[in-house]
Amino acid sequence: MPALFFYKYLISFYNRMDQIVVVNSSFIPKLEQHGIAREKIHYIPNFVSKKTFYPMKSEAKQEIRKKYQIAPDKFVVLGVGQVQHRKGVLDFIEVARALPEIEFVWAGGFSFGKITAGYEELKEIYDHPPKNVKFIGIVDRTEMNDCFNMADVFFMPSYNELFPMAILEAMSADVPVLVRDLDLYKDILTGYYDAASDNQGFIQKLSELKENRSDYDRLVQMARAGAEYYSEERLTKIWDDFYHQLVKE
Repeated sequence: MPALFFYKYLISFYNRMDQIVVVNSSFIPKLEQHGIAREKIHYIPNFVSKKTFYPMKSEAKQEIRKKYQIAPDKFVVLGVGQVQHRKGVLDFIEVARALPEIEFVWAGGFSFGKITAGYEELKEIYDHPPKNVKFIGIVDRTEMNDCFNMADVFFMPSYNELFPMAILEAMSADVPVLVRDLDLYKDILTGYYDAASDNQGFIQKLSELKENRSDYDRLVQMARAGAEYYSEERLTKIWDDFYHQLVKE
């Protein structure tokens, strides 16, 4: 009952607004279904600042790898997020087992502790991962740029997301992105990432990126284009135009 009350209150609150800005375009049809006029809904996504997430020089990247005890010549795949089934952690592990020549690193931990669904199973894997997998725990945001820069690929096998800032952060650091083939990404990130629908697809994609430099460089360029599209400069201009339009009206 409390949840239903809150839900009804939220919709009534939205209906009272003159303008609504959403950070994910997939929210728009859902709001329309509740009778909110399309003309007062505006899509302006989040952005990532290049002051916080940016590509580092090779020497600095190697120092970060040394910190995490990763060999300088290893091909490194990074995953980020809470250790949950929803985040695709078990798939991350299965893909790693199939690619023992690649180093897999997961940054994130159990934010909800023992109440995490499937905690016992996940904790066992977290404590005893395959030899080519490192769980480095919850990383302070100030150190996340280091984590992205020590990676060759950002891999996000999550089953469900809203607007994944980690993808934008990876792109801003010039790190190519491989994700699960979700409709959400098609709406907001088409042209900036590669995707697969299952573990076999992930294994194939990562193998190709490791072995084929032209494929890898192409995905890096796609990530850079995504970073430019979601840059602070571009989206600041969009917000400025939006405010000026409101004043004019």
